[in-house]
Amino acid sequence: MTVILGLTGGIATGKSTVSSYLKKLGYPVVDADQIAREIVQPGTIVADQLRTIFGDAIFDGAKLNRNRLGKIVFGSSVQLQKLNAVMQPAIRTKILQTLKAEKKESTKLIVLDAPLLLEQGYQKFVDQIMVVVSDANVQRERLIRRDGFSKKEAEQRITAQWSLEKKISFADIVIDNSGSIEETRQQVVKWLDNSKLR
Repeated sequence: MTVILGLTGGIATGKSTVSSYLKKLGYPVVDADQIAREIVQPGTIVADQLRTIFGDAIFDGAKLNRNRLGKIVFGSSVQLQKLNAVMQPAIRTKILQTLKAEKKESTKLIVLDAPLLLEQGYQKFVDQIMVVVSDANVQRERLIRRDGFSKKEAEQRITAQWSLEKKISFADIVIDNSGSIEETRQQVVKWLDNSKLR
């Protein structure tokens, strides 16, 4: 029996650290962020739809400028809704196709790594939910340092998602990534061992 793990967390809480570690251990990871990048490649239907809605300003030639688009949508809930109305159905289709293909391989665990796992209702497609959390100040500082955001931009990105408290209420497993990477890995290994997935 294959277990599908829904992996999520707040932005910059360290979900990628956990995802990368599980991938390194040999488990297939279906990455929603990667899919989101694939579906907006030049010449795709989604890229054309975004150009129609948001105009040429969000593109550098044929290539989508994600930072420019981010500045528009994370400053306005209306614009964010417009973006999600185009992106999310296309992401969902691709995620479900990929999960189906991965299930055909004999593997104990498939990871669905999705920042908006709960917001977009993917909990009905997974068996367990793992939420990666970190201290709020650590989260904000990571985001400013990692993406070069101002404090205001960092807050906009954080508040565009559900709060960590709300996500935790759906969690089967909570991984605290406020400490070292090694401490985070130990929590993941403990869960794998307890779940007999290794």
